[in-house]
Amino acid sequence: MAVEKLFTEQELQLLLDMNAAPPHGQRNAALIIGAVYWGLTPSELSLLQLQHVMAQSGEFYRIWTLPESVSYNGEARELHTEDHVLPFFEAYMESRVDRRLFRSNKSWYRHSDPESYFFLNDRNKEFSLSLRSKGSNDRQPVSMNSKLKQLIAKTSIQGAKPSSFRDTFIKNMYEAGCGYKDLMAVSGIKGKETLDRKIRPRERELEKIFRDLFNKVRVPKSN
Repeated sequence: MAVEKLFTEQELQLLLDMNAAPPHGQRNAALIIGAVYWGLTPSELSLLQLQHVMAQSGEFYRIWTLPESVSYNGEARELHTEDHVLPFFEAYMESRVDRRLFRSNKSWYRHSDPESYFFLNDRNKEFSLSLRSKGSNDRQPVSMNSKLKQLIAKTSIQGAKPSSFRDTFIKNMYEAGCGYKDLMAVSGIKGKETLDRKIRPRERELEKIFRDLFNKVRVPKSN
C-alpha cells in the first residue's frame, strides 16, 4: 500500500510562502491552516460558513462546533482556534471586509453575511459541490480539491494531494498525545482501523524499506 504523503512543518511553511501572492494570499493561507489545523475535509472546507467560526460580535470563536449539516459523517464535532493560528483567519477576514465581500447592512459579524461561506474561491464565490453522477444526490468537492491541488503545485513538494492536509492533522494530533477517543471526536472518523492507517503510515514505509534493503545480494556459492 502506498504511503500517504504528510506535510512537515517546513513544507507547510513552503506552502504558505509560495501561495502568499495577492490577490488571494490571505485566503490561501487561511485555507491551508484550516485544512491542517482544523482537519476539515474538502467538503467541509467548502460548506463552512462564517457564523460557524465567528460570534455576532465579530470575534472568532476559540472553541466552536462544526454542525452536523456540514460534517462529512453527519455528526457535529468540536474544534478549536487557538491564538497562534488566529492571525491567519484575521488577515483573511480583514481582506474580505476590505473588499466588501458578502456585506450586510447589520453591524454584527463585522457587517458581513453570517450565512456566507467562509472560504471563497478565486471569483469570491462559494466552492460549489458537484454531483458525482447524473441522477445521484451524492456531491463531491471537485472545486475545492482543484484549489488544494493548485496550492500544492506551486511548491516543490512531491507526492502530496488534497487528502494530505487532513492526514497531516490526524498524524500530528496523535503524535502530540491525542488519544484514540479524542482523535475520533475531532476528526469524525469512528473506525480504529481507519485511524491506524493514518497515524502509522511510517510503519508501512519502514516495512517496504526492509523488503528492499540489500535485496539484490545473494548467498555465495560454496566451493
